[in-house]
Amino acid sequence: MEAAVGTRPHHPDAQTMSQTTGRKIARKVLLAVRAGHVDPRLLSSARSLCQRMDAELEILVRAAGDELPPEVDSFIRGLRDDGVPYSLSQKPVLRRRDIVQHANTHECISTVVIDSLEGWEVVAEDRSSDPWAKLACPLVTAAPPKK
Repeated sequence: MEAAVGTRPHHPDAQTMSQTTGRKIARKVLLAVRAGHVDPRLLSSARSLCQRMDAELEILVRAAGDELPPEVDSFIRGLRDDGVPYSLSQKPVLRRRDIVQHANTHECISTVVIDSLEGWEVVAEDRSSDPWAKLACPLVTAAPPKK
């Protein structure tokens, strides 16, 4: 698991202060997954981060159709069975900039977890851009080891 340092300040407790309202908001870990790129290590990394940070899990899934990838479906059942708070959104298109924009516009997101920096650019209009550099929180990649 690799982490890139973000620029958003974090409080040591399980909640963060809203910069606009001054109220406490719950922390969330954002897990972005793509059908065909779901690895058990990715899912367990996101879940472990949630447990260590006492955070909720927000899941964005890029998948065509109405069905979740089987690994994600099984993961969701496990979260539900264990009472882990989560939210789930499925999208037919999910680009790097969509993830960065979502994370940066939701103050509660403390960390973003993805499988790899590579491969997201196949759906990007400008493949040479680096939206990850604009991410205001840590980015964790949990790609399987290369063989």
